[in-house]
Amino acid sequence: MSVAGSTYPVSKPIGTCAATGAVIAPGERFVATLVQREGVDELERLDFSAAAWESGQRPLPPLALFASWGGIMPTGESKKKLLLNDDEVLDLFEQLGEANTAKQLSFRFILALLLVRRRVLTLEGNKPGFLCVKIKRPIAEMAHEPVIEVIDPGMNDVAIADAIEQMTGLVPIE
Repeated sequence: MSVAGSTYPVSKPIGTCAATGAVIAPGERFVATLVQREGVDELERLDFSAAAWESGQRPLPPLALFASWGGIMPTGESKKKLLLNDDEVLDLFEQLGEANTAKQLSFRFILALLLVRRRVLTLEGNKPGFLCVKIKRPIAEMAHEPVIEVIDPGMNDVAIADAIEQMTGLVPIE
């Protein structure tokens, strides 16, 4: 995926633990990460076995952690399954709540648009420079759900459309 000149390699799981080199077997839990190498614009994807991640293994310098999400290594029968389900995309969106780089802000904004489209987030209006959303919950819980202000990184319509098109492998856009 590419947003405002940046590449987001949210692709199929690699199947090998970046920390140990061990194969992550189908059906096993793992943590996928996007990392940035010092001095390089593009991001790289690294996967970690759940055991390695839980023992504290993380990307090491010169790599910096950009984002992470958990998943289950797909089996041969789940090839057509989306890379990330709505809960995993929401988790990634929430993790980027403290985003402070232009790439992270753009990525979070695109995730918010996709989650609104999938009806996981509800649009609560606009505020100059922000997209205001709430996490969709049962009616009784929604009244207490805080409004989330997602920084609008100022992407033009063409950049947004291009980014959404490239993310269709993550979540279905209907």
